[in-house]
Amino acid sequence: MCGIIGYIGDGKASKILLNGLRRLEYRGYDSCGIGVIDNGKIIIKKNVGKVEEVAEKERFLDVNGCVGVGHSRWATHGNVSKENAHPHTDCKEEIAVVHNGIISNYRELKEELVKRGHRFKSETDTETVPHLIEEELKNFNEINEESYIKAVKNAIKKLKGTYALAIINKNFPNILIGARNESPLILGIKDDGYFLGSDITAFLDYTNKAIPLEDGDIVVIKKNDNSYDVTIENNGNVVERKILQIDWDISSAEKMGYPHFMLKEIMEQPDVLKVSAKISAEEIKKLAECIKDYDRVYLVAMGTSLHAAMVAEYLFAKLGKLVIACDASEFLNKGVVDDKTLVIGITQSGETYDTLKALRFAKSRGAKTGVIVNVLGSTATRETDITVMMGAGIEIAVCATKTYTSQLMILYRLFIEYGKLLGRDMSRYEKEIEKIPNYVRQVLDKKDIIKEIANNLKVNNYIFISKGINLASAMEGALKFKEITYLHAEGMSGGMLKHGTISLIDENMDTVAIVPPRESAVFNSILSNIEEVRARGGKVIAITPVEIEGAENILVPEVIEEISPIVYAPAFQLLAYYKAVELGRDVDKPRGLAKSVTVE
Repeated sequence: MCGIIGYIGDGKASKILLNGLRRLEYRGYDSCGIGVIDNGKIIIKKNVGKVEEVAEKERFLDVNGCVGVGHSRWATHGNVSKENAHPHTDCKEEIAVVHNGIISNYRELKEELVKRGHRFKSETDTETVPHLIEEELKNFNEINEESYIKAVKNAIKKLKGTYALAIINKNFPNILIGARNESPLILGIKDDGYFLGSDITAFLDYTNKAIPLEDGDIVVIKKNDNSYDVTIENNGNVVERKILQIDWDISSAEKMGYPHFMLKEIMEQPDVLKVSAKISAEEIKKLAECIKDYDRVYLVAMGTSLHAAMVAEYLFAKLGKLVIACDASEFLNKGVVDDKTLVIGITQSGETYDTLKALRFAKSRGAKTGVIVNVLGSTATRETDITVMMGAGIEIAVCATKTYTSQLMILYRLFIEYGKLLGRDMSRYEKEIEKIPNYVRQVLDKKDIIKEIANNLKVNNYIFISKGINLASAMEGALKFKEITYLHAEGMSGGMLKHGTISLIDENMDTVAIVPPRESAVFNSILSNIEEVRARGGKVIAITPVEIEGAENILVPEVIEEISPIVYAPAFQLLAYYKAVELGRDVDKPRGLAKSVTVE
């Protein structure tokens, strides 16, 4: 979940690394650091804190040199401290390494290295890597470029677990090495330099040409006088990888006058939905055909993406098709998978560890696989049979907003295409597609009302309730709320209230009720749930198409039930956002979270 960047070229490495870390900070912000080869030494600058404050405190830009590595940390092994911040070095401080992932056998490696006289400065699993390279170098009589590269490869062979690595050595300032295994690593290509990054945003200011590396890849970039030699090996064999032209606009990674990325991304949703309404038409048709042809269909996902999958479960049920939304981390324990099974992953990044693991498991059992994804060239796009791109653009805030509604739009279109394959009249649903962005804009126009309601919320405990297809909305609303306000929130079916939770209802527990459209079979049921809450002294905030007496109302357009999760989403996103701002939270970088969960 950490962010790494490496650079070798003609530019000032510290400046380029700092800019990359700014872009990558959403992946982890416990600590950060850079390592740059400057006048024959590796200069390490690192500390606890966010990128800007550390860069200023440690004077990143005072370092010169044209090759270096950088890291923004989300702590896994070792507490948040300067010693545990990356980069990490060997005993002689000749080799510097940054790492995203988890080295699962680091204890055994560390124990052996300590026996051999190595001195460790941190509690991290990462520090074993530079020491291991240092140890491997002892096996060569002559230390030159060839033996150094061989030593790195030998060290990597001994690693178990997940890793994306960027490695430099002061004795070979013309070489940058990267390695990948189950953690994302992208090679950026420019005429006057090369980049390594956890994702494309790390170097998108400088180039839009990239090669997504694959598991087992080791890339060696050598700078010559006026050229570069780049070699990618996998299992000892030189391989060719496709160069992608990324069409993301880096301006989308700027706040554009908004106080936070999260608010900007919430407000972008009408435009994003217009793109998601048209993108990947052929791929959606192909995936719909697979849903028709296969006996069992699973949607595997985590977090917000799982809530999108839950909406799809209800949509396909309307057409008599059992599509099961499954927590990807539990799929290996309960998924029934064979060659008559279709498994579709939903993942914004295409790098979510548990979702990839579920897809790989399905593949190993002979299942057909697909993915709904936002990042072109991500691991999921390369490992599945069918890729459906979402078209949401870059999402910087850790909390998913526009990518959630984009996923819902793709799933809604998939539902329509499946219905047409069955010979059903889906015109009623097709007509709504073009209207959805306007419906969402109407909700966004209520932002001042939502802000006022949010600022008047005074308790520390919240229940989000709904029924039917909007059960997922209740769960996603609660997730958004607790992610960025740090207040306790639970999402559940209104039917579950009487099975224990209603005992918690009092003046210290507010309820957010997501009221379905009046056409819904569960409309009156949710109204009854609201009365039950009010009867026990509970305050109710209603996201609703109709005025609810005795509640604080956030009015949303009256729409057909099937699209209501898309239309309602901005209301609870804004509610969470404004409450978090009122509490002084860092809404773009909430504590303990990272954008892409790439470790187990």
